[in-house]
Amino acid sequence: MKGFRILNKIIAVGFGLFAMALVAVLLIYGQGFDPASSGDGLPTEAPELYQQACAQCHGKRGEGVVNVTPTLRGRGLPPERIKAQIQKGSVKMPAFPFIQGETLERLARYVSGLK
Repeated sequence: MKGFRILNKIIAVGFGLFAMALVAVLLIYGQGFDPASSGDGLPTEAPELYQQACAQCHGKRGEGVVNVTPTLRGRGLPPERIKAQIQKGSVKMPAFPFIQGETLERLARYVSGLK
């Protein structure tokens, strides 16, 4: 019986993560992101881009969602690690390969410096 409860929690968390990622992607594309444009249409300022691409899952100030997405604020993550995560994604996070170049650099520095 205990095994079923754990399995149900795992399934619920997995479904929740999938749903959050799907909502984030739909919101991003619905706000005018065009992956084929190689950066055209992306906000040039990191705070605006963070609000469009990241805040849905990581919180408006990088506080994260308990037991779902990690806190970004105050961690001082290296920009290189942040850029790799944005580009490649992970099990819980979709990839955003269309965020590139200077836009990616600015976003990574912004996230790294969240306090």
